[in-house]
Amino acid sequence: MLAHALLAPNPHNLQPWIADLREAGRIHLNCDAERVLPETDPFGRQILIGFGTFIELAVIAAAQRGVAVKVELFPDGAVADQELPKGSRVATLFLGEQGSAPADPLFAQIVRRHTRKSAYANDRALPDTLVRHWVETASRFGLRSGVASGSAAMDPIRRIMREAYEIEATTARTWLESARVMRIGPSAIAKNPDGISLNNPMVRALHTVGLFDPMEVPAKGSSSLQRVMDRWVPSETASGFLWLASPDNTRPTQVASGRAYVRAHLLATAAGVDMHPLSQALQEFPEMRGPREALHQTLGLGSAGQTLQMLSRVGFATEPGGPSPRRSLDSLLKT
Repeated sequence: MLAHALLAPNPHNLQPWIADLREAGRIHLNCDAERVLPETDPFGRQILIGFGTFIELAVIAAAQRGVAVKVELFPDGAVADQELPKGSRVATLFLGEQGSAPADPLFAQIVRRHTRKSAYANDRALPDTLVRHWVETASRFGLRSGVASGSAAMDPIRRIMREAYEIEATTARTWLESARVMRIGPSAIAKNPDGISLNNPMVRALHTVGLFDPMEVPAKGSSSLQRVMDRWVPSETASGFLWLASPDNTRPTQVASGRAYVRAHLLATAAGVDMHPLSQALQEFPEMRGPREALHQTLGLGSAGQTLQMLSRVGFATEPGGPSPRRSLDSLLKT
């Protein structure tokens, strides 16, 4: 069950889950206090979305063995709105009897699902059935979903996301938070199978000759910033942008957003469609306020008082890509 759950997508691939197995018939999920993002995710919203993806994959994997799972969120009380969830108990999973759940048809997609970060085709339409299933999935978790497609709808989002990416790159504390978990090249990735894996030959070459130092904050107008922005270009390619929004921004809603998101990604995988979440303009640190509000307005969510929980580009990757590295299962367990 947990071997499948650890494949869940999560912010910066930090894998902040600790699964306490010391009580029979239940799993207590705690947040590793050392694996949060206080600069780019100061309130832990994205971390809790990551817990939602983990929980949903665990539920699906348990159902494959005929075991129903009851999820109790925040059994010790929810984290305060503007506090990080580090060290907190996010959920307890109660395991049912054998034969208490039917198999979930999305189980087979768990090991096939990967986040494709390469360029996507811009001229291929998404299957109508998949878009409808995304809407149904979001509704099941109390959320709204939609897809922005076509140049008129996508170009404003592209501009906002490009601005957001530059803000994150040129703000010293947010850039350095990411830089500290960058793993460049196969040796570094194998040594630390978490964080942001950079294995592109060009990036590795620039790093080897000293033209890319992760700890150097890109300055506006510099060649280093231009290289960073050049790496962003593939993230503007897509058939459309899938969004998930909620009527509130409570802690349980954040977890539910992760559960809905990963099911949407599994549905996409089953349909041969790729997904890549773009979180920059959704982040809550002060410098990102402009792009965050602009994105809400562009998607028609601002006046309704809704919270945009996830934005992903969706479509068909033009290059193959493998899975992101994962820590060993043993490293996540408390027994």
